[in-house]
Amino acid sequence: MSYASTLGLIAALYLLAAASPGPNFFIISQLALDGQTGKARGVAAAIALGSTIWAASAIAGMATLLAHGSSLATAIRWLGAAYLVWYGARLLLDATKPAIEQVAETGKVTVLPERGNAFRIGLFTSLTNPKAAAFWTGVFATTLPAHAPLWLNVAICAMIALLSAAWHLAIATVFSRPRVQRAYGRARRPISAVCGSALVALGLRQGFVQAA
Repeated sequence: MSYASTLGLIAALYLLAAASPGPNFFIISQLALDGQTGKARGVAAAIALGSTIWAASAIAGMATLLAHGSSLATAIRWLGAAYLVWYGARLLLDATKPAIEQVAETGKVTVLPERGNAFRIGLFTSLTNPKAAAFWTGVFATTLPAHAPLWLNVAICAMIALLSAAWHLAIATVFSRPRVQRAYGRARRPISAVCGSALVALGLRQGFVQAA
């Protein structure tokens, strides 16, 4: 796989995960709907920084593990592919649930303190999310080439920072309009279904590629 293809695949995996409603989406959208657009943007910026930190940490860890040998690298890549399939399957399951049931079951809506520092709280929320570590480890286990050059790792982190900032700031801006969230709420199930199916397919594809 070329380096350009690696970047494209990582971007696609991230955007698929980000497009399906999760904790970050609910926090930012609820703040925006409540008229706290400035605070929502602060949370969005913090989440972008948190995503970049998680991605950089996962890259550093994967680079170290993959350098230890082909057997370990193969095992890690298989586990990464399995995680992507599992994550996609969870999104498919969420697509079958009503929005209220999904929120009540996962506790995804978080109320921020009225006078809290939005950036600090958003960064704390992002960095204390264990699913982020599992997601990025799974992504890089299946996509990161062994002995990747430093410039590629830097490019990946920069790309994640830009994508995360653009996506979450867009949510903060667009969801200040209640009509937009209602429309998105109606599309939640098909969005989760499409994203989940794509992640399962990509995970299976990466698994078969590794086996070949």
